[in-house]
Amino acid sequence: MKRLSLIVMLAAVSMIALGCGTEPAPTTSQETETVSQPEIEDIHWRLVELQDESGDMTPVLDGTTVDIEFIGTEFGGTAGCNRYFGTYNLGDTNDLSIGPDIGSTQMACPPEVMEQEQRYFALLGQVAAVSRSEEQLILEDADSASLLKFVATEPATLEDTEWLASGINNGKGGVVSTATTALSTAIFSEGQRSGSGGCNPFTATYETDGDQITIGPAAATRMFCDKPEGIMEQEQQYFEALGRARTFSLMPDKLELRDEGGSLQVGFHVAGE
Repeated sequence: MKRLSLIVMLAAVSMIALGCGTEPAPTTSQETETVSQPEIEDIHWRLVELQDESGDMTPVLDGTTVDIEFIGTEFGGTAGCNRYFGTYNLGDTNDLSIGPDIGSTQMACPPEVMEQEQRYFALLGQVAAVSRSEEQLILEDADSASLLKFVATEPATLEDTEWLASGINNGKGGVVSTATTALSTAIFSEGQRSGSGGCNPFTATYETDGDQITIGPAAATRMFCDKPEGIMEQEQQYFEALGRARTFSLMPDKLELRDEGGSLQVGFHVAGE
């Protein structure tokens, strides 16, 4: 009887030991969230807000376009007045470094536009990180404060878009702003280009091959306009600049026509933008 009791006790102890052995060991590991590299390349980004001197986000000036595009290790865009370009490095997560040097053209624009442009360049130099939602891109500093906020946009097409001239090469080595009260416009459609020189409506033929373009002589009416001052001279410069165009490039809401040497002849933006 004592022997039987001993066997039962030993069996009970064995069961307890086995039960303890099947208890899962407490885990001390913690799940870590993997931050993936945001997709920012090959998308046209248009600036909608930038940080001001007080640290608040403020909208871009009305009538100005500031944009950026990242391709490979290079970036470029329009800063409101000048075209700019440089290099960047995107880390494995959301680290982003710009520069160190940013190159640009040297056109002059109204003081408020130039001030915004210089502020934009200064903020680009402070970028340390990037965050992205589906249609929004935010460039941040090392403390995760927002510096520049962009939205994704689709580039306009050359044809069937109403273009408004914003700068015309005067044939003297400079690109001048157009008279704000006399609009030089253009519409490209199926080999025919039409629009206004600022005073007279005109038509012209054109041909494209890739990014190459040839625009024929403008056939215009012969009205004379005396206001605003200098409009007839501007119109003539516009027609001549169109004739010198050999290449075109499209941005989200801009069109640039350049001569065979790469000099800007006419800059346009989408009418109403």
